[in-house]
Amino acid sequence: MPTTGGLKLALQAATRDDRRLRFAQVKLRPAGIEDALSLVTDVRGRMRYRLPDGEYHLSLLGGPCVRFVVRDRCWTTVRLQLA
Repeated sequence: MPTTGGLKLALQAATRDDRRLRFAQVKLRPAGIEDALSLVTDVRGRMRYRLPDGEYHLSLLGGPCVRFVVRDRCWTTVRLQLA
């Protein structure tokens, strides 16, 4: 089954020169599975990752876990504000 959608992640910095969003480490895992993928954002705090339809959990190091769903092979945008 071809995957045409997935996750679009956009981190939003707390201040203009916040360096935490550069190459931020992100953990991504399907719901109900303990093993997580470790991914890294680009220098602007953005990332695109193709995923099949389903429910997922995303977390930043030391941050809360965010739940999102990919449906109908579409891209799901997740925006996280760094505190």
